[in-house]
Amino acid sequence: MASATVAGLLAFGAAVPAQADDISTPQTGNTYSHKTTALPAAGGGVGAFLTGGDNVHFSHTVAKTVNAHGWWKRLSGPATKAKVTVKLQVESGSGWKTLTTDVKTVYSGGGSGKRAAAAWKCTNLIQKKSFRSVIDVDLVGYPDDDNKKITDTQSLYCGA
Repeated sequence: MASATVAGLLAFGAAVPAQADDISTPQTGNTYSHKTTALPAAGGGVGAFLTGGDNVHFSHTVAKTVNAHGWWKRLSGPATKAKVTVKLQVESGSGWKTLTTDVKTVYSGGGSGKRAAAAWKCTNLIQKKSFRSVIDVDLVGYPDDDNKKITDTQSLYCGA
């Protein structure tokens, strides 16, 4: 009886699409895998991917500007492109306020041609503020969920 239960659990685990997590930054989620009858039978789901993003930082090319980047990396599944949304946010008295948003449809990977990039020009370099970014990846042609990656909070001298 016990060996039949273990075999059943192993078979169930093999049928569930793999997911991977990047635990280097706090997040509400960064992968998803849905099953639906509209998907190709061979795939059984959209597969798995990692949502990536760097911490908000000063631009290396534009003075007095902070940047946030977001990208995705395909681990498995048929999707080749995703709509990546990155929101650059500042902490205010009532919570987090989105300063700017960038949306790009890109191939997997990251790097300058495969990411979304939100930039904000600082009003001054005296006032210290807390910044973060929120990254959402939506695979093109596949169902989406509400999971988003939230990067670590950065304290920067950038009045917003």
